[in-house]
Amino acid sequence: MPKAENSRHGTLAEAVSSHLETGVAFHFHLASFLDGFYVACSAEERRAGVDDEPPLSGDERFDALVGAIGEHLCRRWRLGIAPVWTENPARFLKRPWFLGSERMKPVYLAESPSAYRRRFIFTEMEPLRRARMPKDAIWWQGETIRTGLIPLPEEIEMSVHL
Repeated sequence: MPKAENSRHGTLAEAVSSHLETGVAFHFHLASFLDGFYVACSAEERRAGVDDEPPLSGDERFDALVGAIGEHLCRRWRLGIAPVWTENPARFLKRPWFLGSERMKPVYLAESPSAYRRRFIFTEMEPLRRARMPKDAIWWQGETIRTGLIPLPEEIEMSVHL
């Protein structure tokens, strides 16, 4: 079994390339990239993480998922228009793909972010959730809907400064 790299991926393109070269499950490479993306100090640093085009794998689901990730990160974190590479027709599916169990389909139909939905990929509201993900107002809104948790005043104050 291939071993995961210990280095952090600075770009989505690096994470995809590393996955394709090593055969290590993509979620390990994606997690590495996202951890760096979420702790970046500026929108420019975050944007740089998605600007370079990741290579196509030939797996239509994987390639569409990567397109959705790139577009979603730009939309979700207000980084401007998604990079041109996300519009490549190879980054879209022709048939729906649900990233979860059969019983979750109605939830995923309602919650899927637009970058995923327009590619016929259906998933949860925050598909790129990580512990290091900033807890902004959008995050709290989703958590309140999903779990009933209401942020403490100091948590709201922290999210205003993101």
